[in-house]
Amino acid sequence: MRRPNGNMVAALVLIVILAMIVIYSKEFEGLLYRYFSTKNTTGSRTPLVVYFGQHIWMVLVSSLIAVGIGVGLGIFATTKSGEEFRDPLLKVVNLGQAFPSPALLALMVPMLGYGYEGAFIALVVYALMPIVYNVVVGIQEVPEDVVDAAVGMGMTPFQLYKKIKIPLALNVILGGIRTALVINISATTLAAAVGAGGLGVLVVNGVRTFDMVLILPGSNPRNNYGGHS
Repeated sequence: MRRPNGNMVAALVLIVILAMIVIYSKEFEGLLYRYFSTKNTTGSRTPLVVYFGQHIWMVLVSSLIAVGIGVGLGIFATTKSGEEFRDPLLKVVNLGQAFPSPALLALMVPMLGYGYEGAFIALVVYALMPIVYNVVVGIQEVPEDVVDAAVGMGMTPFQLYKKIKIPLALNVILGGIRTALVINISATTLAAAVGAGGLGVLVVNGVRTFDMVLILPGSNPRNNYGGHS
């Protein structure tokens, strides 16, 4: 019987801790009162589970959109039709990653106003680079002799991608998706600054008032989830 490795055990422990903090948020805040000074004796008026749900929802939706767009663009860039667009595409997505996430979020406010819409667009743009890059690199690293053998067997371009290129590049592609997910988990915290909610609300309010009891509940669940990713 195979024993669970250290990473699995650590992930399970973090999930249990995360669940306990979210479910028993008021008790967790009460525990923090004993060790940290605070200007607020009641903690956050909104339950932690609400902010946590907003945070995870924004992360999942923006990541799913980024994965769909990024994988599609990456595959297109490796085809004969998209070969000429490959370098400009990589430069564009790298440019999006070069912008600091607070600046990217701030740019959305004048165009779309405060709320979810601007935050989603900024998060999708910020997560595209690792996905597109890893898809392109992963497919390009598929051995040429394997591709030639598949072509010699009469495979169509669609079959070539479906049965050869994408399966062999899957580990590299998943690595880019994991990176994008971790980026989004952190960047979503800043979405609170543009009125999108999430755990960043606690962090921002805590920093403004120098209140550790607000900062720690907002940062610990995010870090635990990010570690699991």
